[in-house]
Parts: sequence; C-alpha cells; structure tokens
Amino acid sequence: MARAKQVGLPSPALTEEVSFGRAGWKRDYGLCKAKWGVQGEVEGYAGMIGQVKNLKLGDSDDSISFELIYDDIDSREFRFNLDLVFQDLNKYPASYRLVVFSSNPLPKRADTSFSRFVEIYDLEIPLLLEKLLASLQGDDEATGGIPGDFDEGELEEDEEMIDGADPWAEDPGRGFETAKGSDGDLGPGWIQLKDHFEQAQKWGYRPGLTRVSDFWVVSYSIPLKNLPIDPNVLSMWDDGLVDAWKKDQRLILMMGTDTYPPHLDKMKYWLGFHPNYKPPPNVMVSTTRGHGMPGFYLSAPILNYLKSFGRCYKLRTAFGLNWSTADKIGMDEEASRQMFQYNQIPKNIGKGDEDDPVVKGFGRNIPLVTFNWVLRRFMEAPKYCSNCGLEVKLPSLRPYVCDKPLCIYGFMSLGLGPSVEHTIVTHPAVVDVLLSFAHCAAASGAQTRMELPLHLHIEVPPEFGIAHSQLLDELSDLDQRRALAWLIQQLPKVSEIKAHLEGGGKLKSIDAPSGSIGVLRWVVGSCRAYLKETKPGEGVQDISSASTTTPSQVTYGSLGGELKQFTFVVGSPEQESNFKNEIELAKKENKNCKTYPTLLAFHGSGAERWHNNLRTGLDFSETINGRAYGNGVYFASDSGTSMGGYARATVHTRENADFRLSKATALVELVNVPHTFVSSSPFYVVNNVKQIKPFLLLVQGSETTENSEEVEEERIKKAKSSKGALFIHDPMLRTKPTLSTNQPLAVRMPEKLTRTTFIDGEPNDKTDRDIFNPPPPPPKPQNTFKPSPQSRYARLESLPPPTETSVVASKALGKELKAVVKAQEEGGLPFWVNPDVESLYCWTLELHTFPPDSHLYKEMKKHNISSIIAELRFPASFPHSPPFMRIVHPRLMPFTHGGGGNITGGGSVCNELMTGTGWNPAFCTEAVVRETNMTETTPPARLDPRNWNSPYTMREAVEAYKRVAKQHNWEIPKDFDRLTV
Repeated sequence: MARAKQVGLPSPALTEEVSFGRAGWKRDYGLCKAKWGVQGEVEGYAGMIGQVKNLKLGDSDDSISFELIYDDIDSREFRFNLDLVFQDLNKYPASYRLVVFSSNPLPKRADTSFSRFVEIYDLEIPLLLEKLLASLQGDDEATGGIPGDFDEGELEEDEEMIDGADPWAEDPGRGFETAKGSDGDLGPGWIQLKDHFEQAQKWGYRPGLTRVSDFWVVSYSIPLKNLPIDPNVLSMWDDGLVDAWKKDQRLILMMGTDTYPPHLDKMKYWLGFHPNYKPPPNVMVSTTRGHGMPGFYLSAPILNYLKSFGRCYKLRTAFGLNWSTADKIGMDEEASRQMFQYNQIPKNIGKGDEDDPVVKGFGRNIPLVTFNWVLRRFMEAPKYCSNCGLEVKLPSLRPYVCDKPLCIYGFMSLGLGPSVEHTIVTHPAVVDVLLSFAHCAAASGAQTRMELPLHLHIEVPPEFGIAHSQLLDELSDLDQRRALAWLIQQLPKVSEIKAHLEGGGKLKSIDAPSGSIGVLRWVVGSCRAYLKETKPGEGVQDISSASTTTPSQVTYGSLGGELKQFTFVVGSPEQESNFKNEIELAKKENKNCKTYPTLLAFHGSGAERWHNNLRTGLDFSETINGRAYGNGVYFASDSGTSMGGYARATVHTRENADFRLSKATALVELVNVPHTFVSSSPFYVVNNVKQIKPFLLLVQGSETTENSEEVEEERIKKAKSSKGALFIHDPMLRTKPTLSTNQPLAVRMPEKLTRTTFIDGEPNDKTDRDIFNPPPPPPKPQNTFKPSPQSRYARLESLPPPTETSVVASKALGKELKAVVKAQEEGGLPFWVNPDVESLYCWTLELHTFPPDSHLYKEMKKHNISSIIAELRFPASFPHSPPFMRIVHPRLMPFTHGGGGNITGGGSVCNELMTGTGWNPAFCTEAVVRETNMTETTPPARLDPRNWNSPYTMREAVEAYKRVAKQHNWEIPKDFDRLTV
C-alpha cells in the first residue's frame, strides 16, 4: 500500500475556545476533515497503518462518511466505505452512541468490531477512528469504552512496580522505543512535540526532551522568580524554597513516557529544583532511580496529587468542568464513582479558569496542562490539604493537612502530607526545642493544659513499666502523660536522627520504640506555629558598652546563659488579617501609628506552657500568676521581668536534647495603642488578642552537642552580611523597651525580599534545538545490497522452524516483520531480512554494513564476503521472552583467540540483552539486531583466519550460549531448549 503524506492536526490558536457537546463534535469533525478530507494515515493495532480517504459529512444528521483501507494481522487487505452516525451528542465526547453502516460485504471480524462500538465513552473522533481501525485489524481489546473505564487503571497505587511488571513495558515492535538508526523515533509524534513545545514557550515555560534508558523524559521548567508569588510567602513556608529563589533555581517537572503524545495513565513524574532548564542526563537518570534532584518541602504532596491528575484532566477536558469542580471530584475517588454510576454531570463551582491552557485550546497538550496544574497547586498550596489534595475550610499561612480524621491520622502516624523528615533535616533545632516543650508539659502533670496524642495508634511498650504493650489511649490520664514523657526520652538526639536521615536511612528505622516515632511525628506535625531558628544577624541584638556601634546577635551571657532565638508565626491567615486590620484602624485614629505602627514587649511563661502556647496562641483563658493589673495577656517592656520572674525554669530535663532548655520568653509585636490596653504601666495588659502578634521566641538553656562554639562562631561571621532592618521604636513611649540591665532593646527584623524576574539566557541543547528547528532530512540511502546466491545457502545447516506458536506471538511477529520489511524497502537498514519467510518464528538475516576501517570489513573484503548470514528464532512466549540469534556463516574468531563482538565460540549472540535477565518486552527486533555491534565492542569481532569458511552448527551455538550465560549468571529463558530443537 502506498504511503500517504503525513498530515498533522492543526494547532488551536491561542484564543480558540474548547467546546463540548455538538459544538465540540463539529469542531473535531473540522480537524478530521483537514487531515483526512483527501487522504491521510491513521495508526491502528500494533503500529500498523491504515488510510482514510475522502472524509466528509454523511447524508444523515451528525454523521460522517469515508473510505477506510487497511491490512489486518493476517496481512489481508480490506477496503470499506463507512458511514458513522453519531447520536446523543449533548455529552460528547464523554458519552454518546454510534451506529456504523457499510455498503461493502463485511467479514465476520468487522461485524464483531462494529458491535463493540455502540456506546462510546471519552473518545473524540480521531481517537474513535484509531480504536475502530485497531479492532478491525485484530485488537480484541479495542472497544468504545465503558463508564467505569474512566478511572480503572488510575485508582491503583502507583508504586515503582505493580505485580512485578516493568512500569515502562509497552507493546513490542517499531515505534517510540527505536528509530531508523537513532536512539528513538517519535514518528509523527515529532511534529506534535514541536507544536507542544512552542505552546509551552508561549506560557513562559522551558520544555525539554531527554532520552533515559528505554524511555523518554519530557521536562517542563520555570524559574522560581518568574512565578507570580511573593518570595516572603515562600519564606513562611520553608527556608529551602527561599534558598532556591535566591539561587535562581527552576522548578522542574519531569514526565516519563515511552510514547508521544503520552498516555496519561502510564506517565511517571519527578519534581525538584535545578539551575538548568533541564537537568543533565546523568542527573535525570539518578532522579528516575530515586536519588537525583532532591525533594523539597512540597514535592511529596504534589507528586501524591498527580496520582489523581488523570481523573481531574478527563473531567476538565471531556465534561467542560472548571478546575475547582474537576479537582473536587477527581481527587475524591468516591465522588468520581458516584458521578459515573449515576451519570450526573455536576454544575461548576466558582468562577471559570481564564488563564488556563484548556480554555486557550491547548487541552490536548498533556505535558503543558499537567505542568500548569502543578504550578497552580504549588502557588496555592495553603488552600489544599497536603494529604488528600482537597480544599481546606480554613487555609493556614503554611500548607497543612485538612481536619478530616483520616488525613490527620495519615500525617501524624503514617507520615503522609508535609514531610516531618524534611523538617528534621532542615530545622533540627526547632524539632529539638519542640520535643523539649512537649516533654516539659507532659512531665509537669495534669495541672498543665495539654492536648494528648490520642486516637493515633501510639503504642507504649512493656519497658515503660506495664505488663504488656498498650495503646496510649488505654492508659489512665496520669499514665498517659508519664508515658508521653518517657517515649520522648527514648528518642535519639535530633542531631543523630538528622545524620541518620541524611545518610539515606528512614525515620522508622531509628533506634527507638515505634511509639516514640509516632510521638515525634505528632510533636512536629501538631505545631501549627511555623517556628524556625533566626538567621545569623537577625533577632535580638547585643548593644553592650563594650560592643561596637554595629549591633551583634545575642548569643551567650547577655540574658544569663546560652540563648537560642526562633522566629515564629502562630495562627491562621485570619489572625494575620485581624492584626493588620487593627493596625489600619489605629493609623486612622492616631497619626503617630502611621510612623510607628507597633511596639515590642516580652511575655514570660513557664517552660511547660509553651507546648500549648505554640498551638493555640497567647490568650488569657487561664490565670496562673494573678491579674493584679486587670484581665488580659500580660507583657513587660524589659526582658528581665519576663525572663527573670515569669518565665519559670523547668525542673524536668530532657536528657536526650541537643539543647537542654531552661526557660523561654516571647518577644511580641503589639499594635501601638497603649491607651486602649487594660493597663499600660508597669505592664501592658491587652484583652484584645487581635492586637497581639508573636514575633520571636527566646529560649535559654545549654548546648550538649560538640563543636557548638565553632558553629556559633560561624553564625556570628555570617551575621555581618544580614540585610534585615533594625526595628525602630516609638520615641513617644513612656516605657522604653530594654534588654537585661537597662540595655536598649535592639532587634533586627527578618530580611524582606523584593520580587524580581529572572532573565533566562540558557540555550537549548542539541536535542531541543532539533525539535524547534528540525534539520533537513538526510538523502534517502541507496539500497544497493543484493542477497547472497542460493549456492551459498546450500552449504549451510538448515533446521525446521520452531513448532510451538501462540496467538500473542504471531500477532507481534507479524507486526515486527512487516515493520522491518517496510524499513528495508525505504533503505537505511544495516542488514537484510528475507521477507519470504517459511515461518514467522524463524528469520534469515544478512548483516552487510560495517565501518570501512574495521578489521571485520577489511577481512570480509579480502575473502570476497558481502555479508554475515545470521538466524533469528522466536519462542511462542515472545515478546515476553527474547529471541535466539546466531551467526551461521562465516565463522568468527573465538574470544579466547582474540575475537569478540558479543559472539560466542559457537556463533550465538550472547549478551545480557538476549537473556532472560536483560530482556525487555518493549524491545523491537530492529533495535535488537542493531544492538549486535560486532565492530564496536571491545574487543571487536574478526573472521577466523583459518576456518572462516566453515559454517556454525546449531549444536555448538546452543552449547556456547548456555556456557556464557552461566559464566555471567544470566537467566536462560525457560523455553530455550524447545526453541532450538
């Protein structure tokens, strides 16, 4: 059959709207008319090509007619004039009905095929024609789909492998996994890839393509600085994000696929930061194996979301739902099932998506839509639960899990959601002090308010002093607190846990009871205040008489003992908004507040109370120290009052702490309206908690880790480069804030980052340059090779082909042989295969193209040999088992005498690829033969100088194959002996 000119579907314009229902059907018909109105190709079963001619509107309403020409798996050619009548198009392409008519007599297979295409689900016209053609050619699994088929494959866990299957295994044969002489051939996919990459550039993204092993990675990236998000918001989420922002890192989504366009339910994803628009190949390979680009604070939740993206995408594109509605249903498995069970399309929630690739007509560009979706999830992370991915009722300042018990349990007990391990590695001092606060609260007894980690399946072992293991929930109230303190004491030091994690260990494998690990997750995860150690040069400064005019960070001795400072944010965006509203109200009523909107004050509290304070904020629901100056939260202007009198030192020491805390005090910002306080002298007493914003936590104690002084010296050195501004106090205040003994209080605020744009000047690599600017096709090679005469074959041993066959193998081999013969006719293959095979299971090859400077070429020329005759024998289990390939003539030099080329002493080809150990069902025959690089291995193949004209026998080929496989511990296929009899 003549090969028609390949015509790609035209790319939608930037302003083109996506339509559904009958309007969508008309739009798709127009695209198909442009492609097949005269003549064009359509790919069917196992890569076989059919032709569609004269596609046009039919005589009936909503119908099309065309001529279909194709070969089936039995190599029989058919020509049909078809009429396709579409019914119930109001839900097209999600669901509709189809009636197929033909004016030609139909074979039984065609009747059966058409009966499978009555109820159609989620198939646009082009995909419908592909499925219909595949069924006619012999694909018994090609149908119009079923309602439940929408998400069958996507509800399974997407682990590295499922049931031992290779996640990259595809149907065998020519296609994406091989090219005519190159690493990979996208075929018509190259045209679509170019269009998709150009679309991505219009959105400000950098696309890239990289070959990794036997699959491709399509990568999309954008500099973090070019995202419309305030870097100061990133600083509230995680310091690692700020570091990436400062270092001009790019957010990169790597999408693994072995076809293009990619199959949505077969894609794999990796997410991280890198300075280049796409990581180098070695980094990509390492990343796909789990140790390349390191994860970041939100990478695990987003990758978890992507498991549900396929459902969300189909709901968005097939039903016209906006992303809010599609995500709400698609990320909820039960809601998805309910929708399709009752065939009810919900109404959209909220506004439409104006800035969205689907709306702009790029819905078929799956990588673009996926990356855009990931970016939206990243930038709006606090709006979504970090476990289930659904919207939360009350967003926090920092991404967190929702209040559903299952999500809370999953986060606290199973590590689902925000990574506790990441917090331990990046903020070990924070984790250390949080454990100390929790220990103090639990050890102080029932008089300290504390919510216990109940219903989280925390187990207390017999070593605690009980007869047998019990859940924490089963103990008495007093024993629950005692057990909690004991479990915390069983943990290693946080510095040791950090080292364990950085060495590749898992949190669950540390030397501690499982209940202790559960408590660790709870302590870190339940703290809604984002607490982090102040950066060098920030926080309370030391302005002693002995110091220079430049303030330095308080470290030792200024407040009596070693001091750690932490910046913390308590509460929700609502509390942050309330504080800002109070400031704006004060500015309207007091001109002084326009210049000095806030004042600083200290709040001291017992060490055992800070565990709860960090979770609920400062309030006055309890009376601990009396209320002589009124009802409210008490603050002092000098640190001595709070640190010395109210911040009581704990008597409960946590022996396994890196920093053994003694006491703690908060430095807070108050709205500068002392006249509205309950009292402003000698203490500030504030009963409006909206006027309170915690700022710094000052923790006194002593270091227990080694080299703490060296670490502190390094911090002091870095402090000189701090860019944060000093807090300016209101000179009108009657009580001036002081540090220690009347030393003026100097506080350097955290650095404020200014949004900026990254200018991307990195050039594309060669692969991507060729995609955007394809090189001219090379001249068609002239195939001048002539097969060897029959007289040469007459001297060779001839064995009957394998007798065991199977339907699966026959289908695969029919496709393989047809593809290789077709490529052979077009020229460019380095070997010749006899198309007139006696059996699909036994092929005769002649390898004829070798480098002119190779020993093998020169020796063949010397003996007037034009080719190396070889044989391929295929098992009935193909493509799941490898073929057996052997050289028949001439004889090559054995490896023991200086030969090579992966050819054994008996002539068989035995490398790992051709054994059960290295075989992959995705390998195609052309690629396998090409992989036999006899002249490019070390050592290369050479002719046997004495016995070159002596043909090999099957017996010696089999014996040598088994011998070499055994030496290398390679698996010999189970049906190998039946293949070679």
